[in-house]
Amino acid sequence: MHPVDDAIGAALYIASAALLFHGLRARRLRRIEMLAPDYEPMSPMMFAAGEIMRPILQICLGYAAIKTGLMYYMLGGPKLMPLYDFLGLPVFLAAYGIWLTLKLKPLAEPKSDRDAPAPTPRPALPPELIPQTMTPVRSLDPVRSLELTD
Repeated sequence: MHPVDDAIGAALYIASAALLFHGLRARRLRRIEMLAPDYEPMSPMMFAAGEIMRPILQICLGYAAIKTGLMYYMLGGPKLMPLYDFLGLPVFLAAYGIWLTLKLKPLAEPKSDRDAPAPTPRPALPPELIPQTMTPVRSLDPVRSLELTD
């Protein structure tokens, strides 16, 4: 065997290790960032997007790994490529999934609107357009003043 025959597998294993190292380093740096006084938490919309997309991407990665494995054996992959090289691809896909989790999963949930104090209620109309309650009439004098006389 030539020494370059396993270069694909070795490159994929090195790239997998680099992804894991980068994900762990980025998570550690984000923890340090959170301690800074000018730290601004993630917006709730971005938090929700990350929470929704992470499992979808991981399912796609799992599907790609299973499909690639089946195609490797169905199309006679062991004759074309050593198993060491082929296993580099699922390992890389798994490392990419872990990297996504480390990058997208927040350290703490963002502050939501539920934690904020309730806003003071404001009238929907200006004060002059708000109907006033009428006081009940106690005497019949105002009614008699409205009667028509001949």
